[in-house]
Amino acid sequence: MPALEDIRSRRPVRSGIEYPRYTLDVTSRWLLGLTFGIATVAHADGPTLHEFIPDAHDGDLPLLMSGEGDDAKPHAIVYDGEFVAAPEGGGLKPHEVPLNAKTHSDSPGPSASPTFRPDRITAFHDTLGYYPAFSPSVAPFKRMMALDAVVRMDDGVPVLGVRSSSPEPVAVTGTASASPDSGPRDRFWGSVVLDFSAGTRVPLPSVAPRSQILSMRTEPPIRLAIEKDSADNYFARTLSRFRKQARLIFLVDAPRAYFNAPIPNAPSRALAGPKTQLPRTLREDALRFASEIGIPRQGPLPQVLRALARHFRSFVESDVPPPNTGSIYLDLARGRRGVCRHRAYAFVITALALGIPARFLQNEVHAWVEVEMPDVGFMRIDLGGAAHGVEAHGFEDRLIYQPSAPDPLPKPEAYLRSLSSIASAEPTSDQSPENATSSTLAQSLGQQPSTTAAAPNDPSSQAPPSQAPSSPSSNEASSGTQNDRRVVKLQLDDRKYEAFRGRTMVVSGRALDAQGGGASELRIEVRTSTSDGPLLGVTATDAHGWFHGSFGIPANTPVGDYRLWVGSPGDRRYAPTAAP
Repeated sequence: MPALEDIRSRRPVRSGIEYPRYTLDVTSRWLLGLTFGIATVAHADGPTLHEFIPDAHDGDLPLLMSGEGDDAKPHAIVYDGEFVAAPEGGGLKPHEVPLNAKTHSDSPGPSASPTFRPDRITAFHDTLGYYPAFSPSVAPFKRMMALDAVVRMDDGVPVLGVRSSSPEPVAVTGTASASPDSGPRDRFWGSVVLDFSAGTRVPLPSVAPRSQILSMRTEPPIRLAIEKDSADNYFARTLSRFRKQARLIFLVDAPRAYFNAPIPNAPSRALAGPKTQLPRTLREDALRFASEIGIPRQGPLPQVLRALARHFRSFVESDVPPPNTGSIYLDLARGRRGVCRHRAYAFVITALALGIPARFLQNEVHAWVEVEMPDVGFMRIDLGGAAHGVEAHGFEDRLIYQPSAPDPLPKPEAYLRSLSSIASAEPTSDQSPENATSSTLAQSLGQQPSTTAAAPNDPSSQAPPSQAPSSPSSNEASSGTQNDRRVVKLQLDDRKYEAFRGRTMVVSGRALDAQGGGASELRIEVRTSTSDGPLLGVTATDAHGWFHGSFGIPANTPVGDYRLWVGSPGDRRYAPTAAP
């Protein structure tokens, strides 16, 4: 299945292109796709989900977590001096999407492990939607897919996956549970709808690795077991023959150090082991790249993490991907172009090569990383590149979690500039309150809306001159027009496709210019029906104009015959086009 940010349209193809006459037969199977966004605004006429209590603190939890009998369920928690009530039950809320066994899988079957294969679409222009799972909200960092290893090479491309998907049981510990690591923890309500119609094991969103499940209940009541894998992906498994949807309301805690912590002065390879190993050639490439940006093979962990954050936070989005030299890892790492998933992917491979346990995290709209440190555990690191256009749903009167410690890593000017642009995009009067997302996103990333640049005397904010981003200027990127861009013809390898709901189909072909040469690095979109119809996915042409992609069919696609639209919005070199 394509990367989640890939399956959204950059912009509709315009200018009267004739729709192709390829057809798509859809047969009944299952798939699940998700959407993203971020925001918080209180609705005066909505339910009161939290209320300020003067001098309230975690010591009041035994009083607030009231109930009767051995199976008593908590009623509320306290966060930042406010009373946060348990989520309401009931069926799906507006815009809420149920989770099922196929969530974040790239192949069919309830046991399929998630993977991530990188791409070269290094810019993002769209609006995404997000429904929160937790209160206080951790948007945009809801953990939906964590990957902790390079699991295979696809045509020389390193694919991230889960080192071990063998399930480990997770106990429901009770609301009076002490911290298992003796460190401070914060509590969060969770509420999701689980759909067991496609399998008995459904991914469960999480706040942080090594979280405790303190309590849970379902509507309707069903027997559940909670499990997790080596990357701390959590799953809910039904122990009965229940094959419908159920709402799970649960209470979790998370290590406070996960959100920000001082970096211990330990060797970078202090936790190195088999779990950090890479294929030999990839490891050599990553170590060579690390040396290029001044990171020694064995150095102090604070120095190494600061250098990694400084480099990968200095990426810029660009409609022109870095040149293709045959190694997508090196191209992304050296080119410093891309959105969140490109930064996180290259960061994780570099960190693993240096012996630092690292994970790639992704949800419907954002990607980031986690690194494991001695005596601290895993810590979340944001690298920027969050979606600018977001549609948030379900944030009515919902608190936003704020880390209690400052970010210990450098914030280059490019990183601060991207956060500032999000924070300054305040909602206008004609926007609904639930779409007022920008300031909330800035808060979630630990920034003040007024922040615009790093301090001039902060050396950590300056990228080495030799590593300056080489993206084209805005004038260069926009100089082409419909009249002076080259015409491209798309040729498809097949004229008829048959696909199942919940499965993938392969679309391949070639993009040729008027002289018969291949059109390289051109975005190719696959849709149903029209140029602005539902987007199935995105791929890109190689150096010779060939393209090949696997595209998932949404679960809610009615069975029937469809036109298949394959086209490109073009770029500064090539005009928009579509297959005839």
